[in-house]
Amino acid sequence: MRAVWQAARFAVRRRKLQTSLITLVLLVSTGTVVLALGLLATVDGPYDKAFARQRGAHLMVSYDPAKATAAQVAASASRPGVTAAGGPYRSQVMDVPEETDAARPGLLPPGPLAVTERTGRAGDPVDRLALRSGRWATGPGEIVLGTFARFPFDPVGKKVSFADGRTFTVVGIGRSITRSSQAWVAPGQLTAPDGLQMLYRLADPAAPAGTVTAGLPATASQSYLVSRQQATEAGTTIIPFLIAFGVAGLIVAVLIIGNVVSGAVVSGFRHIGVLKSIGFTPAQVTGVYLVMIAIPGVLGSLVGIAAGNVLAGTVTTTLGDSFDLPTASGVSPSVDVLAFTGVLAVVVVTALVPAVRAGRIPTAIAVSAGAATRRGRALRVQRALGRTRLPRPVSLGLGLPFARPGRTALTVTAVAFGVAAVTFAYGLNRSVSAYLADAELTETVQVIVPLEGGRQVSLDGRPGTAKVAVTRFKQVHVPGFDRPVQFKAYQGTVTDRHGYRMVHGRWLRGPGEAVVGDPFLKTGGKKIGDTVVVTADGRKASLRIVGTALVDGGDTVLTDWASLTSLADREKPAPPKASSGPHTGMVTSLAEVTLTPGTSVKEYVAALRADGIPADAAAEGIESGQVILLGLLTLLTLGLTTVAGLGVFNTVVLNTHDRARDFGVLKSLGATPGQVLTLVLASMAVLGLVGGLIGLPLGLAAHHVVLPAMAGTGGLTLPYGLMETFPWPLMLVSVLAGVAIALLGALIPAGRASRIRTAAVLHSE
Repeated sequence: MRAVWQAARFAVRRRKLQTSLITLVLLVSTGTVVLALGLLATVDGPYDKAFARQRGAHLMVSYDPAKATAAQVAASASRPGVTAAGGPYRSQVMDVPEETDAARPGLLPPGPLAVTERTGRAGDPVDRLALRSGRWATGPGEIVLGTFARFPFDPVGKKVSFADGRTFTVVGIGRSITRSSQAWVAPGQLTAPDGLQMLYRLADPAAPAGTVTAGLPATASQSYLVSRQQATEAGTTIIPFLIAFGVAGLIVAVLIIGNVVSGAVVSGFRHIGVLKSIGFTPAQVTGVYLVMIAIPGVLGSLVGIAAGNVLAGTVTTTLGDSFDLPTASGVSPSVDVLAFTGVLAVVVVTALVPAVRAGRIPTAIAVSAGAATRRGRALRVQRALGRTRLPRPVSLGLGLPFARPGRTALTVTAVAFGVAAVTFAYGLNRSVSAYLADAELTETVQVIVPLEGGRQVSLDGRPGTAKVAVTRFKQVHVPGFDRPVQFKAYQGTVTDRHGYRMVHGRWLRGPGEAVVGDPFLKTGGKKIGDTVVVTADGRKASLRIVGTALVDGGDTVLTDWASLTSLADREKPAPPKASSGPHTGMVTSLAEVTLTPGTSVKEYVAALRADGIPADAAAEGIESGQVILLGLLTLLTLGLTTVAGLGVFNTVVLNTHDRARDFGVLKSLGATPGQVLTLVLASMAVLGLVGGLIGLPLGLAAHHVVLPAMAGTGGLTLPYGLMETFPWPLMLVSVLAGVAIALLGALIPAGRASRIRTAAVLHSE
């Protein structure tokens, strides 16, 4: 064994280039695997542990106190399937008014706030509240806020005022693992409760709410799966994408390692013969090659694990900033062990076949073979190419891959996966951009103009204006949501979709209807055709969901002007009747302006401001989740294409070593360094072209499989148009990317081949 170790160490030092290639390849591959597996293990783990520790509620139900007594509601705790229950707790939707003094902004954003009477006792059988700072409310005028909002300062000790004139002092910040409420007060503090909240733990967590609420006036119910999905969807959305890159990285690593070891065997025939001549058995020769690969394999895997841990920790911490639960401190050690042993096993299995082949080579053949050029099919192809009108260096280069068909196949496949990564990444980027453009109306709305306080403006007919849509927003409360929901209505023709792309169902046709996003249905436990009850300013409105559209965020309801007006504050003037004429003198919230093609947004906004009209560009910054996705997309694509380029690099190095004598002969016959360079690059360009033609459909297939999987984990359904983002010019660019990868990978060793000195390679002839 000692002899095997010493021989392997010598081979590692002698083959520094191949050792470095394997180390880099496994670094990228292992890092990607750890990142994918680490996120998969840590995204759900913190929530599930916290849910069990806090005795989270599997089912949260609100009952109408006008139709059922507290005793009747409490009796539901003894129904079959209920293992524990909490409540009934009195709840009320209270309105936070708009702040009139702009210099003194309110602690909470204006809109409805769901408040529940709770004591915060640690021994509650269901939904034990966690106190993050301060203390629990114990008397009149005290309130504990949930972590649904991010405060730029410590809110403890600050005042919160409500529309009914009551003011509470914030005494603490709490958290409910099931997001049962947005704020809590001591029992007896709510003057006009509009709900009785019951929290249940069930023997079957997936049991429908009807098994518990049958015969009782339930106004809303929500499964814990909704809060779990809300807390973990940001991380789980990118997991299909990471798994795709992890699998591709491993496949490319296998191809390159197989290529490296096979090349080492072919180019090391004489070395194998020397080992056998001094007494090495076939098993020991095989062991030398396996250890030679295992040394850089272990090193690359360890560094990759460290890099993957850093990336996974960064991603989970960043995503965890928006979670209402503790985040994981790092990747589980079991993930690191699994990734290390798994990747190393792949490396050993990949290297085993050529290593066994090395051990079986007879000593006499190994000693005498050297690096002699093989004849046969390659020579016939070379002669056929020589009869064409191609320049001689090009024809020689095109025939070079046929000398080593196995090596050529591995290289083409590595390039194909690099092209597939580029194609997939570019398609994903275009699809995400198209989704955001539709959801945020970036191609429909370029400028926004606030119209508060009855401000009168005239925008129709102004140079550069294509369309003006007057809209109004209002914060409302919807049962099942732990944050205010945005109510949005357009003035004018209700059938105008204003740029929204429909996904399911249909658009609005009249009053009492609503269009929402798919995440809204999942959060609220609704489906198309169901009725959703919204509350604001003490008023309620029932809307029937008629369709889903691509809407920015999962907490927006699109409805008609009349439905929103019915919820408007009584003291505010009602808006005038809808008109199809110019939008002047209307009491509205916002004007969304669509510009004519070629109009500069910056110049249009500047012109409005010069006329005293406040206006802003509608484009917003990229959210942190999008930054993470696009950053990982770029990083992993560069990593995979770099690895593919390293595979080409290794192939050219091996070919140069095999063909050093041929290059020397060519130069002795008058070939210039430029002609030798052209020969090598031509041989790789054709491999890049073939790899591009293979990689393009692979990338398209990955895009059409991974993107819907990512959307599904986020509760989205993508329309057909968002998947078809590959016009033929882009497909051509993707194919040419294979040529680019091959040429860039071949450039350095090709340059070395062109500088080969004739005397040095022909000294033994």
